[in-house]
Amino acid sequence: MTMYFTVGWPKVLSLSFPCEKSSINHICCDAVKILIAAVGDNFIGIWYANPLIPITFYRRGAESIAQVGKNKLIVWKPDSRQLAILTNLGVLILYQIEFQGDGSGTLTQIDPPLSSLKRVSAELFLKENVPKLSLHEQCTIKLDAPMTTICCISLTELLIATDQCDLLRVQWSDLDAGMIGESGEKALPLYSSINLGNIPFYVNRHCNLKSISPLGDKSYIAALEYSPFIGGCAAIFSDHRAAFLIAMQLCFEPQNIHGFWIPDVEDATACSVNHKFRLLAYGRQNSDIAVYAIEDTTGGLEFSHSLSLNSNVMHGSLGAVSELKWSPDGCVLIVAWKKGGISLWSTFGALLMSSLNWDFGLHVDLIHHNPLKVAKLEWSTEGYHLFMTCKKNISDTAFEENEDICEVLQLNFVKSTLSMNPCMASNFHVLLQGDDTLYINQGDNLEKIYFGSKFSFPNNRMKPTNIHGNEDDSMEVKKSVDISSILSESKLWNIIQLPQTYAASNWPIRYSAINTAGSHLAVAGRTGLAHYSMVTKRWKLFGNESQEKDFVVSGGLLWWKGFIVLGCYSLLDRTDEIRCYPEECKLDNQFGNKIQVRAPVISLNMFRDQLISLSSDGVVSLFELKLQDSYSISVNCAYEVDVKSICIHPACIVSLTVTNLRNDLSMKSSPTSPDTAETIIVNVCGRILMIQRDSRNSVINSLMASCLASCVECVWLSNALEKSPMRDCLWLYSGAHGMRVWLPILPPINEKIREAPQRLHTFMTKRIMLSFSLKLYPLAILFDNAIVLGVENETTLYTSDLSSHFSLPFCFLERKSQVYLHKILRQLIKRNLGYSAWEIAKSCRSLPYFPHSLELLLHEVLEEEALSKDPIPDALLPSILDFIREFPVYLQTIVQCARKTEIALWPYLFSIAGKPKDLFQQCLQSEELDTAASFLIILQNLEPSIISKQYATLLLDIALQNRKWELAKDLIRFLKAIDPNEIDSPRSSMVVNIKIAPQSQTQSQVNQNADVFNMILGPIARERSFSTTLTSNLPKEKKEKQIATTNQSNPSNVPASGVVNESTTSSLPNNSGTSSVVRRKLERSNSTKDHKEIFCIETILQNHARKLLQNYKLIELGYMSAFLDFHLVSWLSQEIDRSARLDDYVDALNCLHEELKLAPPLLHPTSEESGMSLVSDYSQLRKQFTIDNQHSLRPHPSSHTSESGYFSLALMDTPTSMNNGNTLQSSIAVIKEHEQLRHVNYQIDDCIKSLSHSQPYYDSSRYRQSFSLHDELSNVYLSQFENSTFNDAVFRILPEKLSIKIRYLLQLFIEANCIDYALVLSMLLQDAASIGRIINVMIRSESIKTCQRICGALKRLTQWSFNQDCLYRPFMISLQPHIYHLDQYTIATTIKFPVHHLTQEGDMTLGSTPDIKTDNSYNITQSIHNKTNINANWEADNFPAEGLYIRQSSLGSSGSVSKPNKNRSRLLSKDLSVRNEAGACRLM
Repeated sequence: MTMYFTVGWPKVLSLSFPCEKSSINHICCDAVKILIAAVGDNFIGIWYANPLIPITFYRRGAESIAQVGKNKLIVWKPDSRQLAILTNLGVLILYQIEFQGDGSGTLTQIDPPLSSLKRVSAELFLKENVPKLSLHEQCTIKLDAPMTTICCISLTELLIATDQCDLLRVQWSDLDAGMIGESGEKALPLYSSINLGNIPFYVNRHCNLKSISPLGDKSYIAALEYSPFIGGCAAIFSDHRAAFLIAMQLCFEPQNIHGFWIPDVEDATACSVNHKFRLLAYGRQNSDIAVYAIEDTTGGLEFSHSLSLNSNVMHGSLGAVSELKWSPDGCVLIVAWKKGGISLWSTFGALLMSSLNWDFGLHVDLIHHNPLKVAKLEWSTEGYHLFMTCKKNISDTAFEENEDICEVLQLNFVKSTLSMNPCMASNFHVLLQGDDTLYINQGDNLEKIYFGSKFSFPNNRMKPTNIHGNEDDSMEVKKSVDISSILSESKLWNIIQLPQTYAASNWPIRYSAINTAGSHLAVAGRTGLAHYSMVTKRWKLFGNESQEKDFVVSGGLLWWKGFIVLGCYSLLDRTDEIRCYPEECKLDNQFGNKIQVRAPVISLNMFRDQLISLSSDGVVSLFELKLQDSYSISVNCAYEVDVKSICIHPACIVSLTVTNLRNDLSMKSSPTSPDTAETIIVNVCGRILMIQRDSRNSVINSLMASCLASCVECVWLSNALEKSPMRDCLWLYSGAHGMRVWLPILPPINEKIREAPQRLHTFMTKRIMLSFSLKLYPLAILFDNAIVLGVENETTLYTSDLSSHFSLPFCFLERKSQVYLHKILRQLIKRNLGYSAWEIAKSCRSLPYFPHSLELLLHEVLEEEALSKDPIPDALLPSILDFIREFPVYLQTIVQCARKTEIALWPYLFSIAGKPKDLFQQCLQSEELDTAASFLIILQNLEPSIISKQYATLLLDIALQNRKWELAKDLIRFLKAIDPNEIDSPRSSMVVNIKIAPQSQTQSQVNQNADVFNMILGPIARERSFSTTLTSNLPKEKKEKQIATTNQSNPSNVPASGVVNESTTSSLPNNSGTSSVVRRKLERSNSTKDHKEIFCIETILQNHARKLLQNYKLIELGYMSAFLDFHLVSWLSQEIDRSARLDDYVDALNCLHEELKLAPPLLHPTSEESGMSLVSDYSQLRKQFTIDNQHSLRPHPSSHTSESGYFSLALMDTPTSMNNGNTLQSSIAVIKEHEQLRHVNYQIDDCIKSLSHSQPYYDSSRYRQSFSLHDELSNVYLSQFENSTFNDAVFRILPEKLSIKIRYLLQLFIEANCIDYALVLSMLLQDAASIGRIINVMIRSESIKTCQRICGALKRLTQWSFNQDCLYRPFMISLQPHIYHLDQYTIATTIKFPVHHLTQEGDMTLGSTPDIKTDNSYNITQSIHNKTNINANWEADNFPAEGLYIRQSSLGSSGSVSKPNKNRSRLLSKDLSVRNEAGACRLM
């Protein structure tokens, strides 16, 4: 029913006689699993289970060994008062166990006299009273025939088998009253013996065909095990035949006994009986285990399932089954093989654990020298421990014969709480319980992570999804998984240790429960209970320990609205009760609520506010609970149902639950509400029975039970208020048979559900049972997430030293999950229930792994049908593809499935899904570029390389347009990886369905030589071979010229329409429009082809970069350079006179503001009056510069420019800067050296100090007097800006992060000598120092045409800034000294050199020479219309608070940096009277 897991290291125990090394032959626990008996050849020892300590030993003498033989087998009397030991000579020895009546235990705890060493903590006191026992031999029983095996069949009876094929039923009391034989041993009377040769044996379950020769002459029973719930015994005879003995009455009388031969089992070696599920397991010599069930109607046998590991290991490597044993709860079966190894199986055949998968190290050969050669197995208390006697070959002088010594290993297990508490199936948390430990794996305590809002699947425009007419064809999906849910694959377990004060006297844990929120736990041990808070990390125990000892939890444990509900037996009142304890109060009986019941409670479960209980008298009671206050509840019994008629015994009921689920969906009971339980679901020995309420009299009758399924271990119900296709289902797990889902068949929406008399087609079924396999054992089902949760065992080896205690593998737990949605969809589509599949898929489409589920659905069907050797007349793949086509992820699902399957399966897939080229075109039309890129891999394998190259080129161009840089990078790598020699390799573009057309013969089978065909068929007029390709018939020179012309017209070699014409892939056009076939040349120049491929890619990148540059998309250009390794500087150097040239700086600035999403440079149109004032201001500025120029003041650093990040030292006097004759290329290298020193952090002083003395400067004394900088500006203009709406935040145009990117681009443009863009970017950055250096470099280069063009552009920009309220007006005022300096240089150079001389030597493409006599560029129109003042409330949130006129002052000799002066503009306005006498420079 549930899953067991091994944890920790296997323990090596020493159960032999003290101070001796002896072999352990058999281990057996008593009925309550508290006392453990272990026997060797000549001794018997009794141990206590927890703590595992010896209590008493008894050694037999050598004379006894010689007379009656060595100890072989142990059988406990059910009251633990006697022991019966069977020897290898067939003699029975009876031992009496006496308990000391004084109450003193085996251990005496004495504190030392020192007070410092005395125990204070309660954990140091051993509360468990280990009883003091004495063991002595009572008698020896010897029959006329040797006894072969014995088993206990009741509290007072034993069943003994002899080698004369007799079966004796004796009383334990008869062992003392037997007669004394001649040898002195007691002899039993033979009148109670049953000769098996006289009873009938049957070979089928109908009991109508007897066996001809039931037993051989020398056959006898070698192994025997009895089950009271079956009423018979599983037996194995000495000739390895398996049988089942059953009696019509409890007393085994010859006239009431008959047997069944197990069909097809002729090599049985071991047997075991499952009492709860009524199963018989037989181990065989071929390593398999055959499991049979008891049929209730006839009492015969029917085959259930088989357990086999032969398919996973080498044949014959396991050997015969040496031992097998069911766990005490009947949930698992442990199997051991003769040649070594153990395995753990669930009730109905699911493999849970195998030691053959353990990590024993590289030096261990598990096939020939397996360290786990187990002889005997025995489960300990509640199945938490497993004792194994393992054979170990040792050589010792004490053992002359070198016998096999059996040591004892103990495996520790944890198991799911479902094994003892099936009501926890409604919980979503994984809870495992050990003997004193709880393992919890839940997601509620994990951190919540959200990656954003939802996103939509790409729109599949080929076939929109419009099922109901009002739905969109795109669907929303969660962008990320919220790991606060239990979906997260957490490998961390919350391990909670039981408190020592409770575990010391109540070990082990029997029941455990967790509430729905996962915040509280409750456990119940031998007596009492305790609960734990996951929030406070604290336990709550009974304050009064006597109250804890007064009751025993026996019927389950669960949570309901903050109350702990349990079924128990009161030892004080000797009554059976259902108790409810509130979680908020302390554990005390005064806060508990008691419900008296008439019989012991076996099982509990909850449905909303209704509690269902099963008592030992076979009565099911339904209680309605109502919360009165925080400490009390009211209970009302709604009804009772007798279920004894549907089960052999109430103990065979595995689980019980109640729900509102009905078999007939249209059957509505008017007096009931959705919260009312109408159906009882019972699991009886693995058979699911459904008992429904009668709609006529509203009475539940157990005689109306219907069987839904068999071989069921676990049951889950989704009791949700909201109606969902995946919630109103019954989930069943059947071990090796997989998972089963009983779900409703949803009628179409337009068909109304009518009452039963008015319905049409009443013969149609309303529900269907679907089955599918799972890779893990389910412990919880998340209905909202369509996921099954389970746990798997993993092992690791810490040391390979065989002498170490840690030489065995260490076992740990790992939680697993599996999606089951595609399993259900496949079953529904296979049964033509497409509408139900669509409804279920629609309800789950919001899951993040929904596309992956569709991919799994397609992958499973494709592999099954494509690899099938049998014809498939009703193939499922077309239906699956049609179903997936209804969702927008169709193309993504196809390509992901294809890439994860073998290429050999592709033809079958694409013969139904469509050609890959067509699917690629659909991806482009629906803008699924990533999916289209995945199709390139498929095209590369199915089509010629020229096809994949052209499609990749087309996709590269589209990816660049959509700014998919990562995709473009992968496409470039893909194009470069194509082998040029494979461009013309022929591949068939036809997709052949291998299910329809036969496979073509290989090249080795058919001679493809053309001469052979000519010899057989005669001359062929059209010579052609497979080594030819379609090429042009032109000469080589003309062909190369034609290809070059074609590449120039269309560099990407792709049609402009975006769709590749297939006719162009086979041949290249020539002048005559025809093509001929020529043989491929054997030798080609690979280097030339590689060069052409790279040139084609570079052409595409250059064209896109040119388009970005022309559209002023500089940020995208930077991303393209960074992602695609595009050498931007070298390319810009080639585009100086083409796309990198700007003729209109005003338009460039406006476009950059728009592209960078900055505030417009023009605030708003000014009025006519303000326009006239601007004109007068600009006229005064010209006059002021004229006056300032006459004074020829010494230049000094300006404080009105922004921080540039460069050293503004280029204006200082240096002796080496006078007419050095450097060209523009050599002068720009100086700026490159300074640009490399720039860093995003402008406060790093070390970087500034390192180059402050090594930077070359340029300052011509011829033009020094023109630099009367910003400090000499007239107070009229400064005071006007101070009183205007401009503030410091306005002049910082770029945000900080964007400024870093622009500065990086500025460095690249400077390195590439792109002066126009460098100046414009400097203006965006408000970097006057950078503009000054660029102008100085232009002057040094002596390029007159460039200087004239730049000077004219700067003047027009200045005039534009004064025409309207512009953000750049203050900055343009600060640039007037640099513009004047450039203007003076151009005028002086023009006077010195004639214009025609400059025209001949200069570059005419740089622009025309401006008129020297008149200055038309600075003429401001006197009438300016539609101009208004600057808006005082203009927002500047995107700019830093720093003002425009902040810059770093020049470095001194010490290298220190002066602090920026933010109020410099205001201080200058106060010194107007002092500055009025300063000289000015003349403006053109």
